[in-house]
Amino acid sequence: DYWLSLLYKRLIGPKVLAIHVAGLQRKPRPGRVIRDKLRIYAHCTSYHNHNYVRGSITLYIINLHRSRKKIKLAGTLRDKIVHQYLLQPYGKDGLHSKSVQLNGQPLAMVDDGTLPELKPRPLRAGRTLVIPP
Repeated sequence: DYWLSLLYKRLIGPKVLAIHVAGLQRKPRPGRVIRDKLRIYAHCTSYHNHNYVRGSITLYIINLHRSRKKIKLAGTLRDKIVHQYLLQPYGKDGLHSKSVQLNGQPLAMVDDGTLPELKPRPLRAGRTLVIPP
């Protein structure tokens, strides 16, 4: 939770944006409740983050499925470079792991008072985003 909270504080601005996700609308079957297992949120990127220009958008996506999901950005986002901050458990224990990795690199404090650099992975414009479970 710490690393997620840190990224959230650095990236997420106060303005929430409306998004439309095509392909998630399904018809419920009798006796079955459909819960959305792919959650996508959009905010203006924090204006306190000097790495991004005003007007930048931060998406955060939670994939609760058991398999990876692919997302294709559309509209004005289609032609934009994406900076991916992919947080996942580190090690064999999966969700029970005590360590977290960012874009495949384990996260740890440099020393008692120094945070590691949280580097994004740049993805070319138009690339399909692959979101692991």
